Amino acid sequence: MEFIRIWTEVDTDEVQENILIVDDIFGFCPSCREMGIKLENLKSCPKCNKNFKYVTSREAKNGGKAVDMVKRIRKKLPDLIFVDYSDYEYCTSRKKAEGLFGGI
Repeated sequence: MEFIRIWTEVDTDEVQENILIVDDIFGFCPSCREMGIKLENLKSCPKCNKNFKYVTSREAKNGGKAVDMVKRIRKKLPDLIFVDYSDYEYCTSRKKAEGLFGGI
């Protein structure tokens, strides 16, 4: 099986509220800022109990390393939907800017 990007419209608020950010070994919960979360079969944050539906990694930005990172994360967290970090960062940054400048 291969990995390809499929673009679809999503509610960025829902993604932002239910996302886990991971590095190679551990996870980070953006809701409560808990770091060092073990990934295997993780469904929710051990500190704040936020349910995770999505996962992303700063290390999986566009490029060859991204596919390897996605494969490793999918093995550890097969039930979560992988979100490209560049797309996630773009959408959340844009939303913050709109909030600062009143939707300009």
